[in-house]
Amino acid sequence: MGDFNDIMIASEKLGPNVADVARISEFCGFIKQCGFSDLGYSGPAYTWTNKRFSSVPTYERLDHCLGNVEWCLAYPNTTIYHLPMMYNDHAPILAILNSQRLCISKPFRFENWWIMDKEYHHIAKTS
Repeated sequence: MGDFNDIMIASEKLGPNVADVARISEFCGFIKQCGFSDLGYSGPAYTWTNKRFSSVPTYERLDHCLGNVEWCLAYPNTTIYHLPMMYNDHAPILAILNSQRLCISKPFRFENWWIMDKEYHHIAKTS
């Protein structure tokens, strides 16, 4: 996850200058060569702005969350959120893994003080 300073498709850029197709191709080739894929996102489409609001601003999705096959198998329910830009020129990104972990049951433990409870014998007999 981070600021890659590049976009992956032309629609990830909004502004007066045209997206550099050769640069996009090189960046996507690098990602593919590394075995990564984009994990997607929810929220605003752009993660960076040049903050030139008096003229024509530029917005781009420069920040990406990438994962490989192992990541996607370990965390199949990963959700990526682009949060609103506040003070910085980059939007914060929130990754929620929500992975399905194996629940290992804990062994039963008996506490001696339980026998002092007045309902202990009733609970023990009915269990």
